[in-house]
Amino acid sequence: MNRALLRALWGGLVVLLLFAGGCATLPATRPLGELQQQEAVARFREAMAHQQECSCCLDAQVRLSLKSLVQNGTISGFVQAKAPSYLKFTGLNPLGQPMMFLATDGTFFRYVVVPEGKGYEGLVTAAAFKKYAPRGFDPAHGFFWLAGRLAPETLRIFSVAQDPEGRGLWLELAYASEASGGESLRRHVLFDPTQQVILRHLVAGADGRIMVDVWYDNYAPASEGGSDNCRMPGLIRIHANHNGAVMELVLGDWLPDAVFSANDFQVDLPAGFALVPVE
Repeated sequence: MNRALLRALWGGLVVLLLFAGGCATLPATRPLGELQQQEAVARFREAMAHQQECSCCLDAQVRLSLKSLVQNGTISGFVQAKAPSYLKFTGLNPLGQPMMFLATDGTFFRYVVVPEGKGYEGLVTAAAFKKYAPRGFDPAHGFFWLAGRLAPETLRIFSVAQDPEGRGLWLELAYASEASGGESLRRHVLFDPTQQVILRHLVAGADGRIMVDVWYDNYAPASEGGSDNCRMPGLIRIHANHNGAVMELVLGDWLPDAVFSANDFQVDLPAGFALVPVE
């Protein structure tokens, strides 16, 4: 893999993985009757409450692909995560040898590039990190983005409507902290009440511009990914805004009952590697 492609993939992995702003527009919806709205909200809240009982960790194989007008490439490896914010990605070369590591606890990150003999580290609030993580993506909730869930926070629901293509229900909502903190963020979530999973999650600013657009699909059967409420998405697709880029994560072979501690998300710098602080 050439260095330019490696850096392009790093740009995506920093936010696990390329939660770049989307060029999508707000979804079209069909109105529901008042009773239908009440029933839909109750079912959604019940599903979200059950998800809080799911495992706090995941361990899976992943294949990450980047497709754009200027760059295409794929890297495979392993991803591990622990709620609410711990993430670790190990990228492998075609021989199965580690070529890159990325780990974050939601506050700090470390990225090690084996071919370069360098490690980069800094705060997730650093300019280099924010370049790839727009407002709307909170590293403190990294695990839940990867698991296709919402963070276990109090939700304020503003509206609920039907998807015109029959894929489920669209809910406009915000975490209570966002609704009262002056962020003016609105989350638009496509919820499938039959499967009880989230199929799409958008975050929009006060002007309605979509900042994050994530699609979830191919949820694992309950026998592989936990109970109906705890299944993991097998496909995560993120659309970028400025160059038509698409980042895809294909996940599978989940390790059942994965359990991690904070120490499992530390990446030691190999002997002889240079450490580069990122500001």
